[in-house]
Amino acid sequence: MRNGLIFTLILMISQICMGADKITSLSGADVLNGEPKTITTANHKATIAVFLSAKCPCSASHEALLKELAQQYKDFQFVGIHSNSDETAEETQKHFREAHLLFPVIQDARSQWANKLGALKTPHAFVLNPSGEMIYHGGVTDSHVGPSAKKQFLKEVLEDLQAGKPSRHKEGRALGCYIQRADEA
Repeated sequence: MRNGLIFTLILMISQICMGADKITSLSGADVLNGEPKTITTANHKATIAVFLSAKCPCSASHEALLKELAQQYKDFQFVGIHSNSDETAEETQKHFREAHLLFPVIQDARSQWANKLGALKTPHAFVLNPSGEMIYHGGVTDSHVGPSAKKQFLKEVLEDLQAGKPSRHKEGRALGCYIQRADEA
């Protein structure tokens, strides 16, 4: 656990010092059917990548809100990313099949996307513009439990982008379950 926290801090500091690379595509196997999937950031107002878990109650409590946002903001592309190495393929597939999300969820093999983006918890959202630059990263809301949130960070960012305004949030605190990376198992 301690080594994982040290690794995460080093990763975050290195991204701040060197500047995060542009992310123009995300790829991984679709958790529902195992087929390779590549999501590109071009041709959409923005791409919303949200790290999700099959067993984290905080992640599950935000799924209804994410479905609403995906339905409401059709000019935006949504993708879920599953990085938890301590969740089996069977339980992951079962959870996301029953969740009926309106967007694909890709498997993050060896936590490469979690490491590259600096994702710490589920849910943890990242909004990328069509060029792959990060516009926002952080919590979907300001609560562990989506329905009890007072602040809807991700929704406010999408409202701003839809209206052609600069995002009022650049980052927000991500609250939820820690992502169990492959190298920490």
